[in-house]
Amino acid sequence: MGPVVLLSALTLLASSDAPVPAQPHERFIIVGFDGMDPGVAERLIERGKLPNLARMKKLGAMRALRTTNPAQSPVAWSAFSTGSNPGKTRIYDFLKRNPATYYPDFSTVTVRRGRFALGFIPTRAPAVINNRRGATFWQIASSRGIRTAVLEAPINFPPEKLQTGVLLSGLGVPDIRGTMGTFSYFATDATGAADTAMGGKVARLTLDPGGRSRPVVHGPRNPFAGRDREGRIPDLTIPIELQRIRRDAVRIALGGQVRTVKQGQWSDWYTIEFHVAPLVAVRGIARFHVIEAFPEVRVYLSPINLDPRRPPIPISSPPAYSAQLARKLGLYKTLGWPEDTWALNEEKIDEKVFLEDLNYSFDRQRALVLDALQSMNPDLFVTVFQSTDKVQHMFWRLIDTEHPMYNRRLAARYGDAIEHVYMRADSLVGTLLERCKDGRTTLLVCSDHGFSSFRKAVNINTWLVRNGYMTLTKLDPVRDRTLEDLFGRGTFWPNVDWSKTRAYALALGQIYVNLQGRERLGIVPPGRAYNELRDELVKKFGALRDPDTGEGVVRRVYRREELYRGPYFDEAPDLVVGFERGYRVSWQTSLGGIPPEVIEWNERRWSGDHCSVDPDLVPGVLFSSRPLDAASPAIIDIAPSVLRRLGIAPPASMDGRDLELR
Repeated sequence: MGPVVLLSALTLLASSDAPVPAQPHERFIIVGFDGMDPGVAERLIERGKLPNLARMKKLGAMRALRTTNPAQSPVAWSAFSTGSNPGKTRIYDFLKRNPATYYPDFSTVTVRRGRFALGFIPTRAPAVINNRRGATFWQIASSRGIRTAVLEAPINFPPEKLQTGVLLSGLGVPDIRGTMGTFSYFATDATGAADTAMGGKVARLTLDPGGRSRPVVHGPRNPFAGRDREGRIPDLTIPIELQRIRRDAVRIALGGQVRTVKQGQWSDWYTIEFHVAPLVAVRGIARFHVIEAFPEVRVYLSPINLDPRRPPIPISSPPAYSAQLARKLGLYKTLGWPEDTWALNEEKIDEKVFLEDLNYSFDRQRALVLDALQSMNPDLFVTVFQSTDKVQHMFWRLIDTEHPMYNRRLAARYGDAIEHVYMRADSLVGTLLERCKDGRTTLLVCSDHGFSSFRKAVNINTWLVRNGYMTLTKLDPVRDRTLEDLFGRGTFWPNVDWSKTRAYALALGQIYVNLQGRERLGIVPPGRAYNELRDELVKKFGALRDPDTGEGVVRRVYRREELYRGPYFDEAPDLVVGFERGYRVSWQTSLGGIPPEVIEWNERRWSGDHCSVDPDLVPGVLFSSRPLDAASPAIIDIAPSVLRRLGIAPPASMDGRDLELR
């Protein structure tokens, strides 16, 4: 693929087809902190830890913010940006299923693979299509001449074009492998080369007499390779040389770049290029961390981000904007899941390394945000930070003494990690409040959902099997599914007898009926039989109790017609599960797995969650620098409210109500 032509964003904004910039009376800065929990925020405000958010609460407003059902980031941020329910945005979960194959896939994008003649001449470029439907409020504002800047826009990949502004895509941008973040781990004491459950690549190092080892780095799938026995597509790889040169340092050579990295330190960015064909290459960037140089060699490689200087698919609008930012401010992460929760969950990095990387991510985005506000002075500015979400996913176990992974020693050292990330967010809020002194600018701070402890995992498919709704062809154990199965298109449902299966669970709390005329092997007739089966599942699964405690596990099971309306209603799951606090759908259920037990302890570092927790238990939060009268605002209310204050009538397709800002 040829390099992107580097044109100035300002030049593009001045092109003849752009609308004349409007001069609205009001201006907005909207900052999303993914997962910021109203209860956590309130407690920290009471302790004096968040003075700037406390000021917003006192002089403006603080409200719990009703989220979507389910309370998942792709679903909620899509509703935030469009002001519409999932039946109109088409985003119901992180994952969706193909009723023709029963296979899971990402819900947010559709990938069209490229074509090559003679095995190396590209005849059709690969394409990625954003599955989210509905116009975003920033796109509408831009089309009306409002100067707009959106950084780390969630579920906006590939990026939509703004006529008077710039946009950098955020949540939803994959790594170079097309995943949410595949890390690599190289170690002399690794138990063997393998894929971790959360998608990491592990390689065992054998050092020669000079202290060298030459493993490979995994890149995108090879479009010319066949599938292996598990149905997976092999990867493209490139060689790397790791050499222990002292007891406290490792020399890392990759693609002509040679650097020495001390134990406990991070490298600078490496540029990594994979040749798909003689005429086609894709380029990414990644950082190494030397965990240990002696006596063992242990090296971590971050997920390979798309290179913002030359992404294979545009990640910004205009396309040159991502490269301009890199030239001006230095390289930055482009991966929409910027913090590597997967490596910490698999115990390949520790809490210290994770927090170093999280703080790096936050600080880089903060620099991008402040630069955009200063240099562009937009009338509408939107950004979303992920750090608040990821730190709670990984460190909730250290504030919940009843969690099975609570550790007193670690809690003494890292029990304030969540607090410190909230304080970083508050510091940024203080800087942004200074821009509201002009009397025209309103600052809104919001989150897409809150948080709850994830103490126990529920295997919904196992319950379906035990209660006669799903039938297996054999009772032999089947290996657990991994994210590599999803990304590599491995085998799914290897022992399910669809001719005797009436319901199955997939994604994060969704139950589907094996419906005639919709699923390829459907057996349940539509109409009365379909509704009776759903009623039965609502009643029986809704009555599930924890055998250890006797307490109820499920708060409510929702029928899809209770939640959604719109042109994409038919794609909605048949039932959506809302668990009580402390419970969450298992990782295996999300990938179609069927473990032995219905309920099991969560013994992973990923210990806080919101996915599949009943939305009433995990609302988001909304702070406003101005008072507002809406007593029970929802995340879908922000888009139409902002448009109204900018003097633009919201489209009739928006479901949100007015926040009644004063």
